[in-house]
Amino acid sequence: MSEMNKLLQEEINAISFSEIAQKNKSADAVTTDLNLYDGRNTRFGYADIVWKSDRPEIISPSGFVMCPPSEQTVTLTAIFTYQDYPDLKAEAIFRLTVLPCSSSKLISKPDTNKIRIFIAGDSTACNYPHEGENNRFPQTGWGQVFGKMFNDKIVVVNCARSGRSSKSFLTEENYLFICDNIQKGDYLFIQFAHNDCKAEDLQRYTSPDDNSYQECIYKFIDTARNIGAYPVLCTSITRNLPLDTTLVPYGNALKEIGKTDNIPLIDLYGLTHSLLNSGIQNFYMRLEPHDKRFMSNPEFTNSQYYENGSNDNTHLNIDGAYAVAKMVADELRKVKHPLSKYLK
Repeated sequence: MSEMNKLLQEEINAISFSEIAQKNKSADAVTTDLNLYDGRNTRFGYADIVWKSDRPEIISPSGFVMCPPSEQTVTLTAIFTYQDYPDLKAEAIFRLTVLPCSSSKLISKPDTNKIRIFIAGDSTACNYPHEGENNRFPQTGWGQVFGKMFNDKIVVVNCARSGRSSKSFLTEENYLFICDNIQKGDYLFIQFAHNDCKAEDLQRYTSPDDNSYQECIYKFIDTARNIGAYPVLCTSITRNLPLDTTLVPYGNALKEIGKTDNIPLIDLYGLTHSLLNSGIQNFYMRLEPHDKRFMSNPEFTNSQYYENGSNDNTHLNIDGAYAVAKMVADELRKVKHPLSKYLK
């Protein structure tokens, strides 16, 4: 084992269970969604995390607990890898006691008296906790603040979840929540690619080359159209890596679907990638320790990023989330989408 791997493993060994599962403070009483992170800042920069369980029928590869009829013990393994250091990796192993629990929705039932915008997506769009011990501030998904772009006639129901691909999302409760609650006249925004391209994880991997990505996207489209709701496609935001073209084939495939099926498309990849050399770098989770930009929020001192900062080139900080949400709003206004009349 290299010296870097040894140092990384020492750091990973010190991670407590409460740091990976905010709703489950004890590994001896897991009853709800684990909310497992798909990445973490370490001394070597931002690491991607793949989760594996010896009981996938109880804990899905993306971290959702399927509550069993009786108490079960599960071994959960977190595998840390790096885009910049392909030979650097480490594992953390947790033994969990999963208790039976009653069925419950992850999201409150949305107001049926308003037009609802449902968002199906990944960690670049999802909600993050901004308060309490070990919170994620200033990390923010653009879907988390998208509702601020609209007047009170619209409610945004953000079902995006960290670590999900178009494939894995379809197997989980947030997708079932959308299916159970979306109604005629509602909208479904669809944004996936960041985790679809992780070929090492067959539970999430899809490819435009074999149409597996397109097949998954069409399932979301059909979910909306079959009920009389309206799909809106969004290409994924770029990574803060100007030479990285990993997401391009997925964006091209999505554009082709939009053109073929006459579905509105917002090219977030194109919009964000074109700005990489003009200040958008400040929108990503690249933070200095005690970063002065975010000290106005008193919860920042409790954030997992406060002491060590972050070198994350994938996820957005709160300023970036607002900027991307505004890009989406501006594009709706530009094409005179029916939702544009509700924008502030």
